[in-house]
Amino acid sequence: MEADFLNPECSDSEGIFFGWWVVGASFLINAVTIGAFYSFGVFFLPVRAEFGWSRTLLSGVALAGGLTYAATVPLAGWLADRYGFRPVTAVAAAILGLGFFLCSQVRDVWQLFLFAGIVCGLGAPIGIALPLSLVAQWFRKRQGLALGIASTGIGVGAATVPLLATGLISAFGWRVSYAFLGLLIWITCFPVALIALRDPEPDVVTAREKRQPALKDPFNSRLAETSLSLSQALQTASFWTLFSIFGLSIFCLGLAMTHLVPYARDTGLSAVTAAGLLSALGIFSIAGRLLSGLISDRIGARPVLAAGLLVQGAMMLWLAKTDSTWGFYLFAAIIGLSYGGTVVLIPKLTSHIFGLGSMGAIFGALSVADGLGYGTGPLMAGYIFDQTGSYQISFFIVAAALAVALAATLALKEEPAPDQPKISKIFG
Repeated sequence: MEADFLNPECSDSEGIFFGWWVVGASFLINAVTIGAFYSFGVFFLPVRAEFGWSRTLLSGVALAGGLTYAATVPLAGWLADRYGFRPVTAVAAAILGLGFFLCSQVRDVWQLFLFAGIVCGLGAPIGIALPLSLVAQWFRKRQGLALGIASTGIGVGAATVPLLATGLISAFGWRVSYAFLGLLIWITCFPVALIALRDPEPDVVTAREKRQPALKDPFNSRLAETSLSLSQALQTASFWTLFSIFGLSIFCLGLAMTHLVPYARDTGLSAVTAAGLLSALGIFSIAGRLLSGLISDRIGARPVLAAGLLVQGAMMLWLAKTDSTWGFYLFAAIIGLSYGGTVVLIPKLTSHIFGLGSMGAIFGALSVADGLGYGTGPLMAGYIFDQTGSYQISFFIVAAALAVALAATLALKEEPAPDQPKISKIFG
């Protein structure tokens, strides 16, 4: 009898392992939702042109969204661990689509903060945090590869959705473009979450992993042998080290994704050429995610993450000096390759260090740093630009922040949960 490929208990001998369907669903969800978020930069100047709002004020919308996401994502992760990833992700999709659709009706600045900041922030856990937490639970030995494939959706979304939004803005205006993005989220992410997201049965995953050939990564063999609860993880030094690494790296990404297009336009690039930078960044991040996932399965996640942070810091210094089209596209290509692995490696390190028993809650708590970094980076750059007329100081600050993240990565202990030093032992 032919195997049911949508049966979570389907194994390799019976058909396609269901975990790969979860990877595919996560790929699509990440592509649509993160692509929509990364499109904010292409709305920046058209909205500013209509209302005359400052760059600081518009950047504050990203901060409002980041803070709302930071407050929401730990709860979303806890709810997913308790009630399942499918209903929580579906609800998040409905809320996020509503937020983008309502942005098309903005008439005053408080509405933009409410719709693009708070409502979209409430639905934001559907991107990255929820799908990648679930993917990590479906895989052990090929976890890096699975996370890499799922997260390449982010690159595909960054490569396509901002250009699509730019075309719609040029043809129909920014309001129609915002409404389209809301509808796109509803008609893709909501049904996909209901159909293809399932929590794994540990026995099924374990049985399959025993049939897979061993890898050289020493951490895979110890994965999920022990697990910490969220409260226990919060007491470890490694949690807060990961938190700082995540926040500082996304601080860089938030600034780049929000202000790269306006900065390129300021130097004379056309709207389409400037929007193409986000597409180039997204395309190259696909290769970065896949390579980082594959390499980390063999040598561990920490050295791959450290290399990426080093390159990102160097490229921020490059951006501070470039003013040519080729220089911008070189930045987009290399930053895409280097930052692409961050979203793969942080959840992988989370599962290795803390186990999978409370993966949703712990990675959700770590994702608070994601929200804070993505919100504060754009706000800082917008404020500095309004005060100085330049982004140069912002780029140097981000390079310094990435140097701190690199140092924290080199100091990180990648041992599993029982070996983790407690905060009380370090500071008490």
